[in-house]
Amino acid sequence: MIIETIEKLLEFANKKGYSNENMKLIKDAYIIAEEYSLNKYRYIKKDRPFINHLISTCSILMYEKLNIETFVAGLLHSVKNDMKKIYKLNHIVGEIVNNYTDITLHNDNKIISLQNVSKTEFAVIAIQLANSIDMIMSGEYESPLL
Repeated sequence: MIIETIEKLLEFANKKGYSNENMKLIKDAYIIAEEYSLNKYRYIKKDRPFINHLISTCSILMYEKLNIETFVAGLLHSVKNDMKKIYKLNHIVGEIVNNYTDITLHNDNKIISLQNVSKTEFAVIAIQLANSIDMIMSGEYESPLL
C-alpha cells in the first residue's frame, strides 16, 4: 500500500504509536517538503506530484518503526537546497539529509562498509532503499528482480 497524503501519513504515524512531539515534527517537515515540491512532478510518471513520492518514501520507513529522525529525513531526502531550515527543524534530521545528498549526489562510487556503519549512514542506506521501493511500487522503475 502506498501512502501519498499527509493526512494518511499522520494517521499511520498515530497507529504506529508516535508521540505528539513526533507528530509535530512530521507536520513541520511536511511544510518544508511541500514548499520544495511546489509544482514539481516525478520524472517518469509525470502526473505524480513530487510530494507524493516524498510522503511515500517516509511511510515506507515508518512501516519498520525506525526512529523519527530517519523517517522525517526520508520525507526531506530531496530537499537539499534548504539545509538551514532542516537543521533548525532538527539537527539529527539535518545531518542525515546532508549525508544523504553527499552520498547520493557527490560520491556515487562511495562504498559503505556495513561492518563500520554509523547510525547516520544506516539511515541514509534505509532512505535510499525506501526511495527505490517507492519508485518500484509506484511504477516509476522496473526492478530487475521482478
